[in-house]
Amino acid sequence: MTTGKQFVEQLRKDNKALFDASKMNVKAYFESKNNSTEELVDHFIGRMVNERMNMVEISKQVASMPADADPMELQNLSKQAHDEAKHFRMVKECIEKITGEELDVEAAMAKEAAKPTAKGADLLDKYEASGDEAALAVYQMIAEGRAEAVWNQMAESIEDSFISSSYAKIAKDEGFHSTIGAMKLESIATTPEVQGHVLEIANGMRKDLFDVSCANTTTAKGSKELVAEAYGW
Repeated sequence: MTTGKQFVEQLRKDNKALFDASKMNVKAYFESKNNSTEELVDHFIGRMVNERMNMVEISKQVASMPADADPMELQNLSKQAHDEAKHFRMVKECIEKITGEELDVEAAMAKEAAKPTAKGADLLDKYEASGDEAALAVYQMIAEGRAEAVWNQMAESIEDSFISSSYAKIAKDEGFHSTIGAMKLESIATTPEVQGHVLEIANGMRKDLFDVSCANTTTAKGSKELVAEAYGW
């Protein structure tokens, strides 16, 4: 019988291909000479909106937790909601540094909502994370873990020191959020039934997140092959 800790460790190893492929896509996108200032601002607005979506969804989760919820879990999720709000502000400030003017957040969010492109935070609804603690933990571990890799890659690829420093700080927080999910999975993924459920979610979520990566950045040479080989797509 695989213990929860062993199961999560294998899950972590299996995530590496997705994280590496996503970093390849981000690196190729930001190193491209074809990105205009307008396109970069549009890209960062998408990142900003995704952070706000995460803030809202995690806050809902905190608000719905029962009175006998684990105090430490409540504390960690509350910190994550606060971090997402902080990231929303930080990305907004980066956008305003680029444009030199205050961002109309309401208009930017409305424009972003009209786009057909999905975001990572959309997966919270798709996998019904509000009513499935395993799905929420998988999202935290995989989506937030991928976010750590992506924000770190942006921090490396972006020349502006203010934006680079801000994104490195965001990456550090995302790594903590991924750890929260891993800790939760270690405690609940202790039976073949739950582990099977987690793997089913993880397999679908990795594919969704790679599609999000390609849609929101680019498909770098070799990235699709990397995940296809790793996951049998």
